Amino acid sequence: MILAAVSFATMAIFVKLASDTVSSVEIVFFRSILGSLMIGAVIWKEKDSWIGLNPKVLVLRGVFGFVALSLHFYAIAKLDLGTAVMLNYTAPIFVVIFARFLLKEKITWKVNLAILVSFVGLYFLAGPQFQSKPIPIFLGLLSGIFAALAYVFIRFNGEDESPYTIIFYFTIISTIGSIPLLALDFHWPDTVEWVELTGVSIGAFFGQIYLTKSIQKAPVSFVLPFSYLTPVFCAASGALVWKEFLSGEQLVGSLIIIASGIAIYLFREKTSFVPIEE
Repeated sequence: MILAAVSFATMAIFVKLASDTVSSVEIVFFRSILGSLMIGAVIWKEKDSWIGLNPKVLVLRGVFGFVALSLHFYAIAKLDLGTAVMLNYTAPIFVVIFARFLLKEKITWKVNLAILVSFVGLYFLAGPQFQSKPIPIFLGLLSGIFAALAYVFIRFNGEDESPYTIIFYFTIISTIGSIPLLALDFHWPDTVEWVELTGVSIGAFFGQIYLTKSIQKAPVSFVLPFSYLTPVFCAASGALVWKEFLSGEQLVGSLIIIASGIAIYLFREKTSFVPIEE
């Protein structure tokens, strides 16, 4: 899971680098088409299903995942790297909320408390930048909400789907969905941009593989808290590379969100598993 966190942080770093000259829509397209090829190779090697148990649910999951991915990459392009990634990592919190209303799952008082506290953390995290960048902040938060919806749709069908099949639907749908949007802003990447776009896809691919292997080898409640190392690595990278330093208020907000997310993993009766490859 630590390797997965490093890989996803690497993906976010390359997204930030590429966004200087490449539109977020174009980054989504190339990340998705390259990711489809790589995860397709894994399905072929592992002899997993290309169709899945419930294609309709997988398509809906892919659509929500595509929206989450697009919003997430846009937020990375417009916000400090640590802030943008942390907003996406609010997804587990919204999973619990959606599962309560859509799946009628019970929530313990400890989880309810963690959810309430997490919104306090969100206020501290987003507040300092909200007046100057309200739209990127709002869309970054929406990326976490749509990532949560994507997971809840899978829960409608149970959790027996191969994670590789789920990811394949997601990357294929993201590729198809981004093609019409390329007309808004597209240029053929130069050599440096190809390196950056390849870095995005490779980081996402290995993040997905390591995350999948991690949850197959250990209880989800034990390994998933380590996924929060991704925004930590991103915040550190933002400070080192782009001189983006979190304010004291933002740092407190991030720590509150991380602590609340871990509490949800630990105290929820049915552990929320959100593969935040988006």
